[in-house]
Amino acid sequence: MSCIRSSFQRKKQKILDGLARSETEYIDLSPKGSVDKGIQNLIEEINKLHGIVTTSSCAGRISVYLEGRKEPLKKNVTDNSGVNADSQRHPTAQATVPGGKGAGGKWLYVSHDPLQLPPSTSQEDTQIMNIFGLSSPLAGPGIMATRGTRYVRIAFEPMILHVMTASLKHAQPVLAAAINAGFRESGVQSLRNLDDKEACPMVAVRTSGLALESIIGYLEDAGNEEDIRCVVSEGYLRMIVGMINERFEANTERILRFRNNLLQHRPGDARRKKDGEAWENADTRRQRKRTEGLQKSTELRHVERKFASATSSEELSDLEIWDSI
Repeated sequence: MSCIRSSFQRKKQKILDGLARSETEYIDLSPKGSVDKGIQNLIEEINKLHGIVTTSSCAGRISVYLEGRKEPLKKNVTDNSGVNADSQRHPTAQATVPGGKGAGGKWLYVSHDPLQLPPSTSQEDTQIMNIFGLSSPLAGPGIMATRGTRYVRIAFEPMILHVMTASLKHAQPVLAAAINAGFRESGVQSLRNLDDKEACPMVAVRTSGLALESIIGYLEDAGNEEDIRCVVSEGYLRMIVGMINERFEANTERILRFRNNLLQHRPGDARRKKDGEAWENADTRRQRKRTEGLQKSTELRHVERKFASATSSEELSDLEIWDSI
């Protein structure tokens, strides 16, 4: 088991102290504000392992959100006091990239569990639209998009997990477990690890293979956020939610595979072959081969001496040369 630097141990203990707090005291930066129950046991198991600790996580989620503003608010609108009225309502009145939630964006629905579809009651059913806070589509030719139109997106994001490790040797089994479980876009972050001995490699466990995103609604430029319109049918919403629920199941299966892979090859432990024997690094294997070679050479010389001193075929047979070799 490799030696762990004290700097890593201090960082790990600080993280564990925060996780040990009650849900009312521990708050992170996610919309939920705490560790997801779906991977709480996984987080605890990982944090018990030698040389690694989790720093952030999401079990996987379905979300519906309104995009942020695509252009900064105009600054020439003032009230009677000469103060910019829009800046007062929106102190951070900047723009966001297309598809982003910042700069005035809004969560409409977020859940880390599959959405159980209620039975459809009629063709005019709007149950899913109501759950997502959307109004029925307007009659007519449809949306007349402008530069300021903000769209509503529904998305599924699979598990993402960041694991801080004591060294690259501790990071390797975490990365291998992730990739072999189906989290194909996982990797080790930060090039500081190559030069800074105090840096702690960070493994990002993630995949884009299960991700899904679609536009399902819009808000007209300068429109009232209470009048967000759906642009698809209730049947389409039910179909896409069904697809997301299937991806929740696939995500859960991959999480379980990742857990089993990681616990089977614990960071800091000797790796094992399929037959249970320990894996060797190159130096250990080279030394073992050299020792075995010397031993065989000694045994061969011993047999040759016996052969040279033998005086009859009977004595030669008694030496049992082949058995000795």
